[in-house]
Amino acid sequence: MLATKTALTLEAARTIAAACDTEARSRGLRLVIAIVDDGGHLVLLHREDNAQVGSVEIATLKARTAVLFRRDTLDFQKVVEGEGRYALLCIPNGVPLDGGVLLRSGSEIIGAIGVSGASDEEDGDIGRIGAAALATASAID
Repeated sequence: MLATKTALTLEAARTIAAACDTEARSRGLRLVIAIVDDGGHLVLLHREDNAQVGSVEIATLKARTAVLFRRDTLDFQKVVEGEGRYALLCIPNGVPLDGGVLLRSGSEIIGAIGVSGASDEEDGDIGRIGAAALATASAID
């Protein structure tokens, strides 16, 4: 028997990115926003004009870290900073910095967003705003 699952669409990714971009602009931030599906594959990449190029890879890695390990990257950052578990810095292709946020449909993980270009806290705030925009849009549909 085959399982059915909810899939992240390009339209949903655009909604998420638009919410993030609106908030980033209101704060005067130039960010990169990467949105991946539940397998960590890029669905959408948004790079604000004059955003640092290095943030393209970091945003994508933050999103992939979140979805592949099924938790927000802030959880990793807290363990490294709070408990000194520096071994987490060796996670292959993992980024223990706030800004990688899971995207859910109900209890199902359907992808993640990665944000880079500002402080870790601001990146995380923007990512959580994007995730909330998806939840709001899903509740309306």
